[in-house]
This record gives sequence, C-alpha cells and structure tokens, in this order.
Amino acid sequence: YHLWYPAGPGLCYARSKDGIVWEKPNLGLADCNGSRDNNIVIGGGAGGMDKCGSEGMVFIDPTAPPDQRFRYAVRISDELKDTVVFSSPDGIRWKLTHEHVLTFTAPQKPNHLDSQNVIFWDDRIGKYVAYMRRNVKKTGPRMRTVARSESPRLGGFAEAQEAPIVLAHDELDARLGDQEVVDYYTSGVIKYPWAQDAYFMFPQAYFHYVPGKLAEFPKQCPANAGPLDTRFAASRDGITWNRFDRRPFVRLGMRGEFDCMNARLFYGLVPSVDGRELYMYYLGSDQLHGWGRDERNSRLLTEAGLAPTQNTSVISRLVSRRDGFVSARAAYAGGEFTTPPMRFAGKELVLNVDTSAAGLVRCELQDDRGRPIDGHRLEDCDVIHTANELDRPVRWRGRTDVSALAGRPVRLRVAYRDADLYAFQFR
Repeated sequence: YHLWYPAGPGLCYARSKDGIVWEKPNLGLADCNGSRDNNIVIGGGAGGMDKCGSEGMVFIDPTAPPDQRFRYAVRISDELKDTVVFSSPDGIRWKLTHEHVLTFTAPQKPNHLDSQNVIFWDDRIGKYVAYMRRNVKKTGPRMRTVARSESPRLGGFAEAQEAPIVLAHDELDARLGDQEVVDYYTSGVIKYPWAQDAYFMFPQAYFHYVPGKLAEFPKQCPANAGPLDTRFAASRDGITWNRFDRRPFVRLGMRGEFDCMNARLFYGLVPSVDGRELYMYYLGSDQLHGWGRDERNSRLLTEAGLAPTQNTSVISRLVSRRDGFVSARAAYAGGEFTTPPMRFAGKELVLNVDTSAAGLVRCELQDDRGRPIDGHRLEDCDVIHTANELDRPVRWRGRTDVSALAGRPVRLRVAYRDADLYAFQFR
C-alpha cells in the first residue's frame, strides 16, 4: 500500500504491508530544516521544487511510458493557480512533466481550482477525465460545484468556468430562508475496477454559517466557515449521478472527538489483504472550515462554542465490506424488485447479502418479457437465510448452474425481507 500526503514543504510518502501500520522511509531526497532524513518526495529540492501544494492526487496512468507510470496532479501554490502534473516511475522520484493541465481564465475568484481536483484515465471511453472545482455565484455564499471534462491527452480539458457541472446544490439541499447553505467540495471520483461501468463519487457536503439565520451569528458571522462531511453518489457514465437517500457516507464524530467538525474523504480505494473488505482514507479534524483564517473568525467561532478542543487533523482509515457502498434494503415486512433485462456470462448467480438472523431471500430468473423461466421460479429457489456473505450462490432445488441462460436477455426478481442486498453478479 502506498500513501502520499502533504506535510512540511511538500509531498511526503509512506508505505504499508496491510494498510494499517505505516512506515515513513528516510529517502534522502529533500532538505528540510537542514536534514535529509525525511520522507519528502516533492519539495525541499525533491522533484526540482522548493515547495508543493497540498491539494493533489496520485493516479496510475496505464497509457504512460514506464518512467511516467505514476502521475501527481496538483496546484503548486496559491500564486500558481493552474493544476500541473508531475510524473514518476515509482511514486518516489518525481519530475514536472505537464504544465497548465487544468486552467481557468476568469480574472476573479468565481472559477478556480482550489480543491483536490481528480484526473484519471477512463478505459471505458479511452480518454482522460477530470473532475474539477467550479464556483457558481448564487444566493448566499459562493457555491462550489463539481464539473467534468474529458480529453485524449493530459491537458486539453475545458477551462474550469466552461466545464459542464455534474454535481451541484439542488432543490433538495438545505436552505435558510432564501439562501442556499450547502454546497459540494471536491469529489474523490473513482472508476470502480470490480464492476462494469461503475463510477463512484464521494463529495464533501459543506454547510455554510451565514449571518442572521443562526442564533450563534445574529449579525456578525465568520467568513467562509462551517462543517464538512462526506456523501456518496453513483453513476454508469461518470456524467449523470444518483445520490440515493443522500445520507452521510462518512459522518462527523461525536462532539469532542477528533473528527467532529470535518470528515473529508481522499481520492483512492484499495482492497484489504484478504479481499473481503475495502479501505478508504479521510481527513478527520475537530477544526471547522474557516477556523484559524484570521483573528476575527477564531473569535466568533470561539464565542459560539465551536472552537476545536483537540485542535488536530489526522488521516483515518475507513473499512467497508466489498461492494458495500449502498444496499437495496428490504423492510422487516418484506419487499421485492425486478431488474431491467440484462445479458450475462457465467455459470452461477452469487449475492453479496446480509440477512442477519431473521432475514430471508429468494430469487427468480425471468425472460425479457417478465415471464418466470422454468426451473428458476421463485418457488424453486432454496431460501437463503443465516447469511452475511460476499458471494452466496443462489440455488434452485439444489442446483446453481445457470449457464444455459448465458447470453440471453433475462431479468432477475428478488423477493426478500429484513435483509440487505449489496451486490449480485454472475460468475
């Protein structure tokens, strides 16, 4: 496992055998406070840079030559506002290879890239895609949105203010009076490698403190301040996104805990060593966005009882079951759904399912007109029970083989109660 994180004058590197215990190797590439005993890979002279920005992301580029396999997309500093790309053969020795990769030309701040902007090679369309911050002025504070652009090369993306918006505040998001007070910071978009045409987004919901709408701030209000947590969205093309029930994916901790004010998920997702779980990593902090911006902000937040108690920021690990981002949940009284027609390859149907103690699941295969297929009717299905499994085979009268139906359009009907179905696949 490999981790890149900002600290000191630039970008640091750590590695791990399990994703839990991390080593910070002394690489000797950078000078920091007169010493080269550090793990800095960009900044302090490493990568040809004195310093580097803190909003980057690393991705592996399958189209790059071997000496540029690792890419690091980042704004170098607040003064140099374009996103550039560094490249490396090993994730440790970097050089600046692409300038002006993400840009904007607006003379003021309404359109800028002040976030972790995401770039990766999308093998479905054979292009690079970029998810970038685009600001839009509406009622209340300046609103952050997620915009998307694509290009056959690193560069050639639409400028931020011209890139189409794919996620933004809408009529279901919170308002206080006539002011929109929730927008979306960063995206963490990934193309999920273990399912067909699956894109996941992990945007941060940012709640803005505004004057005259909250009892703590009747007149004066801290500038650009408020808490953030992480939400979830899914897409089949990376353009049209479904936010489902919109509940937090990474909730804030309880008051006084290390992540009670800020829970920002980073780009990146990895399997556990045994493959049963997925690991993701996030910034947890008891500091609000806007804390420490200036004396006025800190004073107003302190007077409102919103000052940090630990005053800390850490990187924390999230653990999820494989494919466990959302579930189709059956009520205790039961329910069912039927899929659209689909064609599959494989010999058996397996479920990622959790019935706990009292849940029950049955499956039926239908033709493309919704007629049950003989031998695979609901009443033929052996009841699935006492199951919290990632790959539970479905059996019809003891048989799992469905290869005779492969390549034909079929529908899957699932009838169940008190159970969570996270995923299914034919294998």
